[in-house]
Amino acid sequence: MEPLLAVGRVARAHGLRGRVLIAPYNAASEGLTRVQQLWVGERRFEVDRAERVNLGYLVALRGIESREEADKLRGEQVRAARSDLPPLEEGELYAVDLIGFQVVDVQGRLRGVVEDVEEAGPQDLLRLRGGTLVPFALVKEVKDGSIVVEAPEGLFELEE
Repeated sequence: MEPLLAVGRVARAHGLRGRVLIAPYNAASEGLTRVQQLWVGERRFEVDRAERVNLGYLVALRGIESREEADKLRGEQVRAARSDLPPLEEGELYAVDLIGFQVVDVQGRLRGVVEDVEEAGPQDLLRLRGGTLVPFALVKEVKDGSIVVEAPEGLFELEE
């Protein structure tokens, strides 16, 4: 099976017929209106209809027919196949593509390797091998398999 990319979370049920409001991880995203299937938690659903709204996407999932069924999906992570998402512009990456990149500080010192990307409220975190968490806001540049970060004094020493 093709790798799946996390694209958002089910925020809540919407209406009486089982639609869900999906809060996308990328607020500027327009891609979910084109996907034909989504994974919500561990379940795969065909998408009957999806439309962009102010707070995210209203999505009708085949097999979810009532508000009660939709409400059971609240909080679940939503994933999509990479091939179903719009192609990236030159120089763009999905956050998952950063796994395996080296993290260096602005002085050029290697600080670790990205093991995972985690959602943490309004901004994502890079989890480095060994457990150090680096907020995306500290990223200054991504190039050639490396991520340059401007970290406050002591960030990398917290885990030592």
